[in-house]
Amino acid sequence: MNDEELKAQAIQDPGQTERLIAIEKSRASDKRKLLALLGVFALVALVILVKMGPVVLKAARALELPWSEIGTTLGSVLSAGFLGGLVWWLKRKVMSGRGGSATPQNPPENRSEGDQNQVGTS
Repeated sequence: MNDEELKAQAIQDPGQTERLIAIEKSRASDKRKLLALLGVFALVALVILVKMGPVVLKAARALELPWSEIGTTLGSVLSAGFLGGLVWWLKRKVMSGRGGSATPQNPPENRSEGDQNQVGTS
């Protein structure tokens, strides 16, 4: 049963209304928990990056590579940016596979989204 059907039943049945309110509160709570967890993870990652960045750069300079110290520093920073972008891209790919697209089993919330031939009738 999708949200629209639940809302239609909730209008007709007060007991269903309470159930719908409980479902929405649970969804909001789950979203807040996930957002808080992601915030904590981002802060930990930032602290690690700030604390470990100079250590990694110093170790890279100590390797005495055949190019200049500036090249080593730029290479380290660009590599870190590339790896961060790659992780972000992979995360998006994995998260989009979890029901983000409209399929016959998972129709779009708004029925007019799926109809490409519909002219703006509001």
